[in-house]
Amino acid sequence: MTGDEMRERNIALMGEALGKQYSELFREVTVLHLYWNEYVELFGTSDERIARLNQTAPGFFLMLQEQLFEANMLHLARLTDRSVSLGKSNLTIQSLPDLVSDPALKIQLTTLVDDVKHKTEFCRDWRNRRLAHHDLLLAMKDAQAKPLEDATKEKIAAALRALSDLLNAMERFYYKNVCSFEDTMAHHGVGTLLFYLGHGIKGRERMMERFNQRDFSALDVPEPV
Repeated sequence: MTGDEMRERNIALMGEALGKQYSELFREVTVLHLYWNEYVELFGTSDERIARLNQTAPGFFLMLQEQLFEANMLHLARLTDRSVSLGKSNLTIQSLPDLVSDPALKIQLTTLVDDVKHKTEFCRDWRNRRLAHHDLLLAMKDAQAKPLEDATKEKIAAALRALSDLLNAMERFYYKNVCSFEDTMAHHGVGTLLFYLGHGIKGRERMMERFNQRDFSALDVPEPV
């Protein structure tokens, strides 16, 4: 089923307002899980993978690690913001309880939304004082600066589980089914990257071995790109 087909299906069953917003939230949460799973595959799976990255472009991958982690926090902060800020409406999970008509589902969603908000509070702290803005006292390392809340892989994983529970409450109510967001993986993603990096490292080692032996007959240097 395509994204457009899912959207039309949701609108037909949930009504236009809820169906449209739920469809976009479902897509956002799916993408967020995809990005986070790729981050974990690359930087949080094994020391051997980190060693491979450090053998190739350590500075670049350190930068990528920091940027991806912060991007995931920003994504979580956006999805859990207030429904309206500065007079403008936001796409956020906080809108879901007000959009459903079933009283029991509304109560359940309110509880689940509160849980997600609690588990993503650290993301909004980082967004407000470090990522979207740069708190002066923090930047100056002033003794009066309130430390940023701890941001860890475990906290992001817990927030994603809470998001999955929230959307699956909707899936169970409307479709008598659940979705496994945790299994979302990119096609030709991190696994492919690591595979080719491994080949590149071995090829470089063989090239340097021939070079040290003064054998220049079979050097296969890739073209600059």
